[in-house]
Amino acid sequence: MDYDSAHNAKYENIRITIMDIIKSKDNNKIKYVKNLNLKKFRDEENAFVVEGTKFVAEAVNEGADIKFLLVSGKVWDRNDIRSIAESIDGKKLVLCSDHVFGAAADTVNAQGILAVINKSREDKDDVLNNYNFIIMCDRIQDPGNLGTILRIADAFGPAGILLNKGCVDVFNPKAVRASAGAVFRVPVIYAESDSEIINTMKNRGFYIVSTVVDSTYSFDNLERRDKISMVAGNEGQGISREIINNSDMALSIKMTGRAESLNASVAAGISIYEIRKKLLK
Repeated sequence: MDYDSAHNAKYENIRITIMDIIKSKDNNKIKYVKNLNLKKFRDEENAFVVEGTKFVAEAVNEGADIKFLLVSGKVWDRNDIRSIAESIDGKKLVLCSDHVFGAAADTVNAQGILAVINKSREDKDDVLNNYNFIIMCDRIQDPGNLGTILRIADAFGPAGILLNKGCVDVFNPKAVRASAGAVFRVPVIYAESDSEIINTMKNRGFYIVSTVVDSTYSFDNLERRDKISMVAGNEGQGISREIINNSDMALSIKMTGRAESLNASVAAGISIYEIRKKLLK
């Protein structure tokens, strides 16, 4: 039995239609997936990629708008892969050879399954009205840090994420992986102007807290509030002076050791945990 016949025979017990098995790295769908590594292309197509069995399954379970699913023939026999495939429209399923999948995947040890997903755009007013905890990221540039902040927000939420200009793309492949599925659950909104969004949040009742390295105030000095927006700063420069000056409070994490500073996502994690305890509801 040839390659196509052997693999097509595997589809007899699943309600999908596979027209062709992609065997060329030059196939348009493979090129499309690879191009989604570029922010400009992600923005143009309003789509991004999520890789790996666990994260693709989460995307399906969270109701993400899947454009198509790319699966390596090498893993097609696995029950978990079949289960994911059965949960989507068969017309969105694309099968390829293992070496072609490796060329399309962004990860080194690819798991043989990825999904191309249409982005969803959150309404800024809805998020500000429906969430009492907003985490504002000021020029966070490392995708791993941003993804981790999303993951922490998911763990200690509900919370919304606000990104200003200069932040890395939340749909960067590394950010998506670091979010561990939180990218499908945590609403992300955007700010064109720092001063305008801070004024907007203050008008909605948010108390703005900037986390800095040199404040005499700590979380012990923060009173309980109905609505809080916490600002996490850039990895090298911290929070901009404009944002600090427009904040209601600037405070620092108490450290008893010799380290002078913390990684941005670590500092954000501690701050998110501490501030969550200060919210009245």
